[in-house]
Amino acid sequence: MTAPFPPLTVTSIGSVPFLDLDRVLDLIARTCPDLPAWPQLVRLRPREDMVLQAVDGLPLLEADEENRRVLVRIEGREEALTEFYERFLARDLDYFALPPEAGAGLGPFLERARADQGFGPACLKAQVIGPISFGLSVRTPDGKTLLDDPELEDTVVKGLGAKAAWLAREIRAVGRTPLIFFDEPGLTGFGSAFSTLSRERVLGMLNEAAEIARSGGETLIGIHVCGNTDWAMIASADLDMINFDAFGFLDHFLLYPDEIGRFLERGGRLAWGIVPTIDFTGRETAGDLAARLKAGWNDLAGRGPDLELIRTRSLITPACGVGPLDEGRALAVLELLPQIRELLDQ
Repeated sequence: MTAPFPPLTVTSIGSVPFLDLDRVLDLIARTCPDLPAWPQLVRLRPREDMVLQAVDGLPLLEADEENRRVLVRIEGREEALTEFYERFLARDLDYFALPPEAGAGLGPFLERARADQGFGPACLKAQVIGPISFGLSVRTPDGKTLLDDPELEDTVVKGLGAKAAWLAREIRAVGRTPLIFFDEPGLTGFGSAFSTLSRERVLGMLNEAAEIARSGGETLIGIHVCGNTDWAMIASADLDMINFDAFGFLDHFLLYPDEIGRFLERGGRLAWGIVPTIDFTGRETAGDLAARLKAGWNDLAGRGPDLELIRTRSLITPACGVGPLDEGRALAVLELLPQIRELLDQ
C-alpha cells in the first residue's frame, strides 16, 4: 500500500500531559502536520489509561477507576461470552466503541480533521493497547492473567481488534486513511528466560487482531514496543509499521538486518523513536539526535538493506508517549521532532 504521507513524516505516540485540548491540537498540527496522532489526555481521568480505556465491549471486565485497575467478574460468564460473540460476529463495531469518558480527545481530534483539511491531509493515527499487553495486565480473582484463560484470551484478541476496527472506521468517516497502532509494552523482554509465551502464540494474536482491524476497509496497522524485544519476530508479523525506542535500543534493533530488510522490501515502514521521553534531560539537540539516527541508518545499510529504502520508509517519533512528563519537557520533546526531520531532509 502506498503510504498516504511523505518519507520522514513526524508523528507522536499518543499520550500527553496537557489538559487544554485546543492547545494540544494546535501543538499536534504544528509539530506533526502530515500525521497527527489522537492525543490521550492521561492526566484528565483514570479511564484515559491505556488499560482501563480498553475494557468497553470486552466480556466480564469493568474499570475500577478508584483503584486504577480492571476487575474480572466470575458470575454470568456464559451469558457474557454469548453476547460478546453475537456482537462480534454481527460486526457491531459500536459495541466496541470508546466512550467519551475513556477518550475525551478523540471526538475533538476527529472534528479538527473534518474542519481542517490541512490537519493530517491524508492520514490520521490512533492507538489501542495490544492484546498481549492487555492480557498480561489484567488478572482474574485467582491471580491468573487473561492469557491463562483460552476463552478470555480469544475475547481479548477479537475485542481489541474490533476496537481498532472501530477507530479505523471513525477516521475513514472524516475522509482520512487510518493508521492504527497496537501498543505492546508487554512484549518488552520477549525471548528472555522470563517470557513464557511462544513466538507462534504471540504472532497468532498480533496477526488476528491486525486482520480484524483491517476488515472494514483500507487501514494501516502498526506496533509500538517501548523496550527491547525479539525484533525478528515483530518484523515477521503481518504489520505495516514498527515503532520502537531508537534512542535507547538502536543497537539491539540493528542486530536483525536481514529480517528488517525483508520487512522494508515487502512494504513495511519503520518509525524511529529517536527523541527520549522518560530519559529526556533538555540537553538533547536536534543535530545530535539526527546524527545518531543517520549513523544507525548507515550501520543498517552496511549490513544489507539499501540506504535509500531505509530513508524513504522511515518516520520520526518520540521514544514513547510524553504523558508521564511535565508539560515543559513534553513540549520540548515534541518540538524537537520537526527540527530533526528538517535536518534529515537535507
